Amino acid sequence: MAEETKYCLCCGENVPWNRIVRDGNEELTCIYCGFILGATPLPAKTAKCIITVDDVAFVNDLLKGMLINKGLADTVMTAGNGQEFIALFNARLTAKQPVDMVILDLEMPVMDGISAARMMRALEGKYQVAKSPILFFSARKSDETLKKQLGVFSPASYVNKGTSSGMDGLVERVDQLVTHLLNKQRATA
Repeated sequence: MAEETKYCLCCGENVPWNRIVRDGNEELTCIYCGFILGATPLPAKTAKCIITVDDVAFVNDLLKGMLINKGLADTVMTAGNGQEFIALFNARLTAKQPVDMVILDLEMPVMDGISAARMMRALEGKYQVAKSPILFFSARKSDETLKKQLGVFSPASYVNKGTSSGMDGLVERVDQLVTHLLNKQRATA
C-alpha cells in the first residue's frame, strides 16, 4: 500500500503526514517539519510593515499586491537585492519603525538572502529590537544546509517558489505561510 502524502509549504514537496488532536482540533502535520497541512487558517492579524526582497520587480509587485489586497499588511515595502533591503531595514530601525516580517529571496545579485539575513539579525541586535520573522523563498529545494540556516535565523521559514503551478501557486503558498506566521506571532504576543 502506497504511503499517502500531502504538499508541505515549508519543505516544498509532497511529504508523509501525521494526524494529531490539539486543542480540540484535528490537524494534519508534516512528518518532517511539523507544519500544519491543509488546515483552514484563522484570520491573520494585520502586520504594520512587511518588506519583500526579490531581484525580479514583477515578483515584488505580485507579493505586495497580494499582501495589501488580502489585508495582511498595512504597508509593504520592496527592495531589489539584499543591499537595498539592509539600507531600508536600517532606516526603519533608526526611525524606530518596526518591521513585522521580511519575505526574502535567497538568490539575488549584489547581496544574497543569507548575507542579508545575517546583517538583518546584526542590526536587530544593535538596535535591541525583537527579531522579525523571515520567510525565505527560492526556486531551490529545501536541503539540510537550508534547514540549518532556518535554525540560525529563527524565527524563519521557507517556501519553494519553483513549482509547476506558476505565479498563482506561488502567491497562494506565500499567502498561506504569511497567514500562518502572523497567527503564530499573534499567539505568542
